[in-house]
Amino acid sequence: MTPRSSTSARSNGLAPFESSQPTIGTGPIAPQDISKAMSLFELDESLRLLLDSAWEAAEENNGEIPQELQEALLNYCEAFGEKVDNIARYIHSQEAVIAIAASEAERYSQWKARAENAVARLKGLLKYFMDSRQIRSMKGHLNTISLRKNSQDSLLFPDLTRLPAEYWRVSLSMSAAEWNDAVRYLPEDHPVRVRFGNPDAVKREPDNPRIRDAIGTGIAVKGAELKRGEHVRLT
Repeated sequence: MTPRSSTSARSNGLAPFESSQPTIGTGPIAPQDISKAMSLFELDESLRLLLDSAWEAAEENNGEIPQELQEALLNYCEAFGEKVDNIARYIHSQEAVIAIAASEAERYSQWKARAENAVARLKGLLKYFMDSRQIRSMKGHLNTISLRKNSQDSLLFPDLTRLPAEYWRVSLSMSAAEWNDAVRYLPEDHPVRVRFGNPDAVKREPDNPRIRDAIGTGIAVKGAELKRGEHVRLT
């Protein structure tokens, strides 16, 4: 159970507080057990109610907080600290798992790449051997190695210098303003202007480094702002 509201404390004195403190047998529960039994939010709420009860009790007892209430406050404060430590230990343990998993993932990725390269090299040697010997298949006791046609033709480029311009794709990196200026110089009926004059026809994304630099030097950028956020840090 958790400490009751301050309204109940006013009407019943210490009784609500004494009955609300978790107990094992006839004695108060230890801070460690309080921490295990209650969530961080429940502990925070319980501490708030206990502090309200302490202020009310002090007003009714010439500024004196009853001993039982003092002990309960100490227990709940210690339980709160215990809960914080438990949460921090859990986060540290999970961060360790993340680091280990990342290390293992990298190791397995490298292992996979080495295995793939080994298979590709060996298959290449087998193909060369079988082509040079004009062999279509080789049989072992349990396995057969054979040459088969691929599911589709491979695209080869013996001489890229002879490839016509219409078969090339060009990627440019420029600001949207520069692109708009370039398109504006084209005649109204030019195919490129017709196709790319509409902003929706061009993939756009904010130039984050440039925007950050501009705002950082005091230039106002409409539709953008720099805001310092917060994150959880364990110390």
